[in-house]
Amino acid sequence: MAWRPFRNVGLKLAALALGSVLWYTVSGHRIERRLPVPVYYSNVPAPLQLTGDQMDTVNVHVRGDESLVTGLVDGRMQVVVDLGDARSGTNIIPLRVDDVTSPSGVEVVMIDPGTVTVTLERTGRLDVAVTPTVDGQPSPGYVAGAAKSDPSVVTVAGPESRLKQPISVITERVSLDGRTSTVVQDVGVGVVDAQLRVLNPRSVRVTVPITAKNR
Repeated sequence: MAWRPFRNVGLKLAALALGSVLWYTVSGHRIERRLPVPVYYSNVPAPLQLTGDQMDTVNVHVRGDESLVTGLVDGRMQVVVDLGDARSGTNIIPLRVDDVTSPSGVEVVMIDPGTVTVTLERTGRLDVAVTPTVDGQPSPGYVAGAAKSDPSVVTVAGPESRLKQPISVITERVSLDGRTSTVVQDVGVGVVDAQLRVLNPRSVRVTVPITAKNR
């Protein structure tokens, strides 16, 4: 049979045109979707800091090509709240669509809720005594004395209101299991209150005397 490339050329062109239209329609299909997006806070004025529970996620309504929107994954979008003009106390910050970082081709339509409430407080410092944390028992016939840390105090920073409450600074655990002589160990220190932090020093030397029992 002879090859006739131009036979039914009209039908072939029509089929090609229809396929092109269908491809364009599918690939250009735009959708809207609501996505949970993490919130980050920037430019906190010194000497203030965030206190209390802050909103860490908002719902962002986006519009764009279906392939782009459905391909969005965690980390590709975020809301950055600029606190450069915030003041000490409670601040209600409006959220704008341009606060959202998003991939090219994805349009941010709306943020829900439209505001976040942020509480800022002055940062203070306080020297706090360290409580060594020890566990376990020396070998039979031996006894542990009082644990001491060097230095015995560290500087803690945080919201001034939290510094007025009782503060516990503890060390990493020092094991006494099976020991027959004095234990000396360098360990890290931390503060129980999550809104406080240890400035310096970050580690101390804990000494626990181990002596034989008097028979």
